[in-house]
Amino acid sequence: MLNFKIHTATCIGNSSNCIYPNEVLVSDRDSFIKAISFDHVCGSFNGSYRSKDNFIKSDCIPMDCDNDHSDDPDDWVTPFDVALAFPGVCFFASYSRNHMKDKAGKSARPRFHVYFPIEEIKDADEYADYKVQIQAKFPYFDDNALDAARFIYGTSNPEVELYEGDLTVTDYLGRRKFEDLPILGSQIQEGSRNSTLSHFAGIILKRYGKSEKAKKAFLEESEKCNPPLDREELSLIWKSAISFYENISKQKGYIPPDEYKKVSWEKPLPFTGEKMPDFPIEALPKALRNYAIAVGKSTQTPVDMAAVGVLATVSACMKNLYKVEGKADWHEPTNIYSVIIAEPSERKSAVISLVIKPVDEYIKKYNQIHKVEFEMSKVIKQRLENKKNSLLSQSKKKGEDKTASEFNDEIRSVVEELVNFTESKPLKVYVDDTTTEKLTESLAENNNAISIISSEGGIFDVISGTYSSKVNIDVFLKAYSGENISVDRIMRNSIYVENACLSILLSVQPVVIGELMRNKKFRHRGLTARFLYTTPQSFVGKRTLESECISKDVYREYKELIDNILMEEKTGNTQIIKLSEKAKELLKEYFDWVEQKLVGEFTMYSDWLGKLVGNTLRIAGILARSSVIKKDVGDALLEEDSPIVIDEEVFSNACKIGKYFLVHAVNAYGDMGVRSDFKAALMVLEKLKEKELVNITRREVMRLCRWVGSAEEAQSILDNLEDYGYIRLSEIDPAEKMRNGRPKNVVYSINPSVLSE
Repeated sequence: MLNFKIHTATCIGNSSNCIYPNEVLVSDRDSFIKAISFDHVCGSFNGSYRSKDNFIKSDCIPMDCDNDHSDDPDDWVTPFDVALAFPGVCFFASYSRNHMKDKAGKSARPRFHVYFPIEEIKDADEYADYKVQIQAKFPYFDDNALDAARFIYGTSNPEVELYEGDLTVTDYLGRRKFEDLPILGSQIQEGSRNSTLSHFAGIILKRYGKSEKAKKAFLEESEKCNPPLDREELSLIWKSAISFYENISKQKGYIPPDEYKKVSWEKPLPFTGEKMPDFPIEALPKALRNYAIAVGKSTQTPVDMAAVGVLATVSACMKNLYKVEGKADWHEPTNIYSVIIAEPSERKSAVISLVIKPVDEYIKKYNQIHKVEFEMSKVIKQRLENKKNSLLSQSKKKGEDKTASEFNDEIRSVVEELVNFTESKPLKVYVDDTTTEKLTESLAENNNAISIISSEGGIFDVISGTYSSKVNIDVFLKAYSGENISVDRIMRNSIYVENACLSILLSVQPVVIGELMRNKKFRHRGLTARFLYTTPQSFVGKRTLESECISKDVYREYKELIDNILMEEKTGNTQIIKLSEKAKELLKEYFDWVEQKLVGEFTMYSDWLGKLVGNTLRIAGILARSSVIKKDVGDALLEEDSPIVIDEEVFSNACKIGKYFLVHAVNAYGDMGVRSDFKAALMVLEKLKEKELVNITRREVMRLCRWVGSAEEAQSILDNLEDYGYIRLSEIDPAEKMRNGRPKNVVYSINPSVLSE
């Protein structure tokens, strides 16, 4: 059989995915199973992005059969029928994820895919035309799946069959003029007798095997021939069908359709993904490291939460004071967008509250000390506004007399004073609940820098348009990169923000990230690629009432650093943090490493990976600033500090953190480790182990697990367990009354490995 290529995604059952970066060479049964275990396509596309316009080439034609043509089981076809319809043609077959399941209102029945290896085709129209010809020959194939960019869902524990042959399907189509199969009626006319009886012989052998019953049925069907075929001709047809049937049934891995229940069990796929790496806490400077560890112990949460939290907090405090120089014409700001992903009851709010505690204390103290200054500033501005308005009210009287020039000079003086006046306002480092328009105003009112820090993900609802159809996400895109923002407003003053700087720290539930990733607008415009994600392991169920409190010394050291950064004022140009020569060498190596990942195993995450080097530079800047307590800040009149430099050790630590975020980003872009619906399946599995059951029904799931609220929920759980190999369909009583196309109480066998684990 010809080898052929299948291109896979890194997900299963994701209809919104269009990226298929991983090429698998199919040369045998094992490589075929490996390929179809993930969502996949049978062609290569520009940028690995599936679409007809991006079609490059293919050496395999996939066809889909759901047996939707009839509800009579006797009319259903299997891959064996395909072999009979295309004698001598080689192909692989796999049973789809909905094989012998209800689907789209249709009862359970055989559903499968056929993969025909071919010589390479580089024209999408030619490729699609062959699919049309194949469907014309075997009309049971889905006529809605004939385009050149069709994808196929992956299947857990796929059941496959291999049909050897000397011909490709394109060879076969070229040698024969395909004709529709004759309808089996009262007579079989001359000219179609041999082909019709050959096809019937295959069907009857599939149904009854090599038996007298099968032969008797074949001979009865032959009596419909007009004129009759002689005994010798009938014998040749029957022997040919027997020979072909025996060859097929002897193939390695071949499983007759009626024997599926007897197939040996394979190891089920885990519902949980691989354990995410822990945050490299040793990479943080002492003050951040000690405090993150202390917060983790106090709240009994993984250190990842606090570690990401302190990084984001320092970033928020640094505002737009610094930039990191990658090279002479490349400078990165030090703001980062970060998200902590965890289920409810994981104490996300407690961690966020503790990491920003010194920021809140500083803001409160600062605003208390300067409250008179703020009020006086407001009064002075109001006085200037009143003076301007008073002069304008006199303009009609003085506009024409000899004092007009004096008046103009006077009002110009007031206007200039008002325009150049900078109102002192209370310090604001971050906001929680906001809108895109209000966020732009906050940037303008706070020296072009602000942060969003929240223990909820409500901001995603805002920017996705949940509360308004007129949402502009440009502020989030531009404020990440330090671009200028200009907003014209009707009936109000326009807003202009120069070199906008926004930092974000959120803690959200996995479902929120799932919705974020499914938002094509966010993905295509690069919003999701700007975030650094962390999915810490859960400590729920392992916590105790008593926990170690945060020591005063550890908190004091962290607070001193936060205060020191907040006391800095932007007196002129942004300060540039440079890399040492050794750090520059590391940057080059790191850049090359990321660049190879962009065209390798992480191609489908290229949007996020493309920003990793820049984000790592930002992290390096945060680490460098967190390593020093500056003396020339606030009201101190001490010696000037030396410039901050990112040395080899600091940049190496930043790289460790960057690689940590890469693994967690891949998890965030996927199914978030354990999906919420999988948790229900895991709970049912525990109940099956506890009861040591060998069979299960939907009704028993609802009886054993009282928290399952409906038959639909129970069936969804069973479907997940079946897809991942923990159970499989055991028996259906055809006499049972059907409900919505599904028997009332299907019986599933339980994988023996479930009880042995």
